[in-house]
Amino acid sequence: MRFVIFTHSLVSDWNHGNAHFLRGVATELVDLGHDLRILEPVDGWSRQNLIATHGTESIAGFERTYPHLRSSLYDSALINLDRALEGADVVLVHEWNPPQLVAGIGEHHGRNGTYVLLFHDTHHRSVTDPQSIRSYDLSNYDGVLAYGGIIRDLYRRNQWARDAWTWHEEADT
Repeated sequence: MRFVIFTHSLVSDWNHGNAHFLRGVATELVDLGHDLRILEPVDGWSRQNLIATHGTESIAGFERTYPHLRSSLYDSALINLDRALEGADVVLVHEWNPPQLVAGIGEHHGRNGTYVLLFHDTHHRSVTDPQSIRSYDLSNYDGVLAYGGIIRDLYRRNQWARDAWTWHEEADT
């Protein structure tokens, strides 16, 4: 199967602990023989702060540690979604992506619904800043993978998405 993941960052865990979970999931998908495409924004704050704090050697360190994982950088204003999502079976979109991109991917799914489209919420903003979550148009998404049961229940209760499931982060073994 072809998985496409739009993440905030695979490379940087600077104030982005979900990167560790994503690396474990990505490693498992690759080990199982799936085709995996990971996209991260060229201007993502986690990546930018990692480089500013530790230099580009930190990126090289990631590449040495995870030689089987690569992400492609994209500019959210210029990305060609037809090309990025070509042949996808499952698309996972992380909640730190800009609302315009989240909506654009949803619109693409609405026109080309040949893949499963899931929103991945790994943060507490649904509790602490619900307005920011309401700014995402998830109407064309198949559902939400939420960090915990409380967040899952908020998506269901507030009807922010068709459905939501709990996808707990685990330690990367």
